[in-house]
Amino acid sequence: MSDAMTDDARDLALVRAGRTSAGASPGAHEGFARIYDRHGPVVRALCRQNSPCDADADDALQETFLRAYRMLDRLTDPDGLRSWLYAIARLVCSERRRAARRRTAHEHGAAGENGLMPAHAHTSTGRPRPEGGASPRDAADRAEQLDRLSRAMEQLPDNERLAVHLYYLETDPVAAASVALGVSRSGFYKLLSRARERLSALLSEAHA
Repeated sequence: MSDAMTDDARDLALVRAGRTSAGASPGAHEGFARIYDRHGPVVRALCRQNSPCDADADDALQETFLRAYRMLDRLTDPDGLRSWLYAIARLVCSERRRAARRRTAHEHGAAGENGLMPAHAHTSTGRPRPEGGASPRDAADRAEQLDRLSRAMEQLPDNERLAVHLYYLETDPVAAASVALGVSRSGFYKLLSRARERLSALLSEAHA
């Protein structure tokens, strides 16, 4: 059993023992703070990958840990804390994307009904023109490329996928990898190299 798993079990026990109907003990707060510090970097990396900007990623990160705190009693195996947090983060980001799409559709609908949508925002068919003047074909090609990349990323082993997330999304990926994956600098870059090779092969297969 890794040190991180042992630490998770200890801190989860502290949090659960310290929670009461009246609040939480200092020990419970400290235990959950350590859980946040231990897993927050990678959870934020996952949120950033699935959010349009840093501010949205930070909001999703906070929502993930708030939900985790409220639902800790549902986690039966402390060794599964990391993957459980990742699952909550993905759910939170998915819900936020759906809410944003609904909000945008509502705003566009209201603007159109009130004559507020500028004429240049539509094509001759009445559909919104892609941002930045890109043609529908260019937008479709880009969406297809991103979809292939997303599918390939999902096929990577968890540790390799997280290494890629950390490298591109964290300002100090080596430090974050040390906390999240328990690897050294050289170990992180070896993991990243394997991830890139596997990802390149997967993308080549998908493009063939």
